[in-house]
Amino acid sequence: MLTDSYNRRLDYLRVSVTDKCNLRCVYCMPPGGLEFLSHDEVLRIEEFVRLIGVFARLGVRKVRFTGGEPLVRKGFMGIVEQTRRNHPDMELCLTTNGILLDEVLDDLERHGLRKLNISLDTMSAERYRVITGRDEFDRVISNITRAIGRRFFDVKINMVLHEESLDELDEFIAFFAGKNITLRFIERMPFGDDYEASRFVPSDRLLEHLRARGNLVRSCNDDTNVAMMYELAGPYGRIRVGVIPPMTHKFCSRCNRLRLTCDGMLKTCLHSPLEFDLKTVLRRGDANGPVEAVIVDAIRAKPEAHRLGNPLDVGDGCMAIVRNRQMSRTGG
Repeated sequence: MLTDSYNRRLDYLRVSVTDKCNLRCVYCMPPGGLEFLSHDEVLRIEEFVRLIGVFARLGVRKVRFTGGEPLVRKGFMGIVEQTRRNHPDMELCLTTNGILLDEVLDDLERHGLRKLNISLDTMSAERYRVITGRDEFDRVISNITRAIGRRFFDVKINMVLHEESLDELDEFIAFFAGKNITLRFIERMPFGDDYEASRFVPSDRLLEHLRARGNLVRSCNDDTNVAMMYELAGPYGRIRVGVIPPMTHKFCSRCNRLRLTCDGMLKTCLHSPLEFDLKTVLRRGDANGPVEAVIVDAIRAKPEAHRLGNPLDVGDGCMAIVRNRQMSRTGG
């Protein structure tokens, strides 16, 4: 079991399988685009599988595949298939923008990957184009509906909070109420060139808007390590709501996460510049002992908490560090 210096059990690994994406979201990618990693810089399929195995032996029980957009990674389903074969009891999850979901739903179900987090920041096709730079709204909505209709997947819809998000609450609630999904609102973290602290929307303000739309009841027993859970009952029916407030109500004391970047670096905190090179050690030979040693060292160095303040009342500070990082490589 992996336990850090603050007695937190680390049993959840987020794996970014690629830095590439088929969208160009304004909060993730600068207007000039990104310089993507070369083929050799990115971990190979067998290297992902091997590293997941090392983490599993050390006590990881949950793996979430992220990106970039994981479904654009050639051979991605091979990673899922081999991980399931090697670790039948591992909880497997996927975060996706949903564009290519229709092509893999059968395979995901066959390999027992139940948990789907689908990113959707608007219910407007026009605003979707503005945010993502692509005209894929109808396909994403169709694929979300397909995933829900299978009654196999645990679907969560992830929305990054913007000012405009508050204007679209009724549309989101009307569409997803009664569909047995969780609608999750995430405070925007200071990634991306267009980040403006003055436009930050705190979760408390969101809750005020939700209370104005019905009976909002806290579901503490359903809280996760990162999300405060609620149930909203209103004119559209009932819907589960999750609120993730990393900026105003940080959850570092409960953090159980590790992150493996697509180029083989281990990050113990999304907002820390500290990274540990697993790829170089991995490619030196077949022995896993040296890789495990690096992981153990990284766990000892995991910070107690991130140092991002509330953007409503702090200046740049350490946020400048985060702005210089590419979200597509760390996987969020």
